[in-house]
Amino acid sequence: MKTIRIFSIALLFSLACSLASCEIFPDHKGEVKVKNKPMSGQLLADWIRLHLKLIRSTTGVGTPALSRHFAYASLALYESIAPSDKQYLSLSGQLQGLTSLPAPPVGKDICWPASANAAMASMLRAFYANTPHSATRIDSLENAYAQNFAQTGFNTASIETGASYGKVMAQAILEYAKTDGFTAVHPPYVAPTGEGLWIPTPPAFAPAAVPYLGTNRKFVKDNIVPLVPPTAFSKDPGSAFYGMVKEVYDASTHLTEEQKTIAAFWEDIPNGKYYTASGHWASILRQVIMSKKLSLLESSVAYAKMCLAVNDAFINCFTVKYQHNLIRPVTYIRQYLNQPEWSSAIMTPNHPEYPSAHTSLCMAAATALSEALGNRVSFTDQAYSDVGFQPRHFQNFEAAAQEAGMSRFYGGIHYKASINAGLELGKKSAQNLIKHLQFRK
Repeated sequence: MKTIRIFSIALLFSLACSLASCEIFPDHKGEVKVKNKPMSGQLLADWIRLHLKLIRSTTGVGTPALSRHFAYASLALYESIAPSDKQYLSLSGQLQGLTSLPAPPVGKDICWPASANAAMASMLRAFYANTPHSATRIDSLENAYAQNFAQTGFNTASIETGASYGKVMAQAILEYAKTDGFTAVHPPYVAPTGEGLWIPTPPAFAPAAVPYLGTNRKFVKDNIVPLVPPTAFSKDPGSAFYGMVKEVYDASTHLTEEQKTIAAFWEDIPNGKYYTASGHWASILRQVIMSKKLSLLESSVAYAKMCLAVNDAFINCFTVKYQHNLIRPVTYIRQYLNQPEWSSAIMTPNHPEYPSAHTSLCMAAATALSEALGNRVSFTDQAYSDVGFQPRHFQNFEAAAQEAGMSRFYGGIHYKASINAGLELGKKSAQNLIKHLQFRK
């Protein structure tokens, strides 16, 4: 009986927090209750929070797919509320392959936050249908916000109209997503062979991941980022390539505790602990939304710019990766530095070396957020405080991306040249996308 009573109290407290939009931060000893305003960015912050929880509960889904989920969810959110303000423009007709989207109903009162709420719920239901307990979690948050709208002055008809529009918009975006090539069937990939080329790496020796990702549709057709070729491969101890690899090896033998922490903090693999790179940056945006008290429209624009930019950077990065198929440090170190037992501090991903994907995605996210919110936004990254990491403070978004890039060097999975190329590719991918898209008149 005692156990049941304790559980019941906890459940009632949890429900009360949901209805009041209660937020609990890992670095606070108590609870921080925030009264939601109808067009507050807290709605997005709460949906991001749930999205991140679903990622942790999801198995068998790789980083590219999870990154794609963020892109289309952010697009559905933005389009579900953009018509609420005449200064904002639809991305229909601007994004590659997106020629039309549903218009809002004419002559009816619309609760626009209800539209956003339903759009996010619909997108997560579609993407995480196979995740344990996802339906219950999504329904709970959606219903809590529906009650919040009723309690803050919206009438039932306007809430229902808004929710209906959000669902219709989400379905249109899901149909658009089906045509991007991600689920296309390709012939089995056969990696090229030869000295200096990528081969499967320890410990899993898994086959090449998403080798055809570069054929997917980008949101902006002309978003192409040419990079200089990687350093020419050589086994000669006096060569630039040998020196580049030895730099990784030498660093691995005397990492400081801070460098080890940085490598682990930004590992971002979908293993039930991390959120992936896209999720990590969604978490960063969530924290900024809360600390800066951004509006729902401001938040949705920043979210869309960030997630769409990361998507295009991902595709650009993997296009280049499989053009060069460059050997990873662990392979070179074991074969040519005569260190057969050497392993990287974090697990080497199962795709070619150049450029660094994680760095590309992080810099794309940072560049997009800097454009949307300013390049002097300082923040404390608490993404993984709940799993034992101390918060990390950054003066701006790009400083965080720079550290994320170096985490790959400290982790022993990338050469510095690949990291620098990733920074360039991520920045230019984001700049290209933002240059081609107009969110406001």
